[in-house]
Amino acid sequence: MTAMNISAKKDKVTNIREASIRAELTERQWSFLQQARKLGREQIGPAAWQVDHDARYPHEAIQSLKEAGLLGITVPEEAGGHGAGFGGDTLLLPLLLMELAAWCSSASQVFTLHNTGVQLVHALGNAEQHAFFFDKVVKHGELFASFGSEAGADRFKLGSGLAAVDGGFCLSGTKIFATGSTGAKWAIWRSVRTDMDGSQEDRFVMPIVDLTAEGITVTDDWDGIGQRGTGSGTVLADHVHVPSGSVIGGGGAYGLIHPFFNTQFHIHFAAQYVGIAAGALRDALDYVKEKSRTWTAGLKVTDDPAILLRIGEMDAKLEAARQLVLHAARLLQAAQSAPELYPSAALAASQAKVIATSASLEITSDVFQLMGARAATRKYGFDRYFRNARTLTLHDPVDKQREALGKSALFSECGE
Repeated sequence: MTAMNISAKKDKVTNIREASIRAELTERQWSFLQQARKLGREQIGPAAWQVDHDARYPHEAIQSLKEAGLLGITVPEEAGGHGAGFGGDTLLLPLLLMELAAWCSSASQVFTLHNTGVQLVHALGNAEQHAFFFDKVVKHGELFASFGSEAGADRFKLGSGLAAVDGGFCLSGTKIFATGSTGAKWAIWRSVRTDMDGSQEDRFVMPIVDLTAEGITVTDDWDGIGQRGTGSGTVLADHVHVPSGSVIGGGGAYGLIHPFFNTQFHIHFAAQYVGIAAGALRDALDYVKEKSRTWTAGLKVTDDPAILLRIGEMDAKLEAARQLVLHAARLLQAAQSAPELYPSAALAASQAKVIATSASLEITSDVFQLMGARAATRKYGFDRYFRNARTLTLHDPVDKQREALGKSALFSECGE
């Protein structure tokens, strides 16, 4: 076979794969995906090894997203954004997260939590809050973070308290695993009103906190084996003043939008798992073509059945997980106009998360068997994919999703 024929054959396969993806998307979604891929290849990916090695915030990635105008991806179009997520295109953000995570999963996680914050403002904020905070994102490139975790024995009990004072509120509390805190300007700080009676749900509020305000201390003490650049440290609020116009979510309002955000939470994590696996396989295939040695005498590496079979299995697992993520995102899209579909969307999100978890952990480990022992040396940094997958998949135990799926299958009306 001539070099020209080999090249043509490769282009044809690439076109087939690209065509299958493009056929699933709108022109707008495809355009954004290509933009994210270009950023990943040219700016985000080249810095990812150093981000992991130095355990530092992914400044290059966030700056590239800012310059491309993508920080406003979930800001409504009428406010100058691109209308992804709540109230808009729920497929667009998972598509970008899969792509970004394939290059730098620390960057994708920071981007995820930023957009969670922006969407909460969209869902729960009033017109004045929309105008102010959307402007901060779109025109000033300011980032959001979204804090929930606290270091108590009961993971569901909130210790952060908000009380009314002259001119606004006073916030005190500590958040751990505060992803994005080292680079964010604003944070959605899940809290309870301490000057009110009632259940935690009744008193639940989300002040939007300026992380540069007096009384805020951000400590970058996250020391994980993976996701080392997410800035997921500890943030302390010590009697911090919060303006009266910077609180959202009171009076049980969050309960009304919980089905959307809870389902999206699982979809977005699953999307990142898929992205991490895709990045690992992409780099492994490049390594195989350039550096791997055959296991079968007389054959080229690219003709070795042992290698081809393993690649084929990983490719199939990855595509299955990707399709489940897209399916769940489309159901979430439909549920926005047909709320009776939220249970179906939640079920699909659980399925996507379970399969994406397994695919991510298996592929990021199996690529070493594909590449060989030399690929395990530190200079290549392939281990970061497995460390990132192992760390990120520990967020919200996937066994809870397996349990939910088991109950659904066992007690479904048509399951008997």
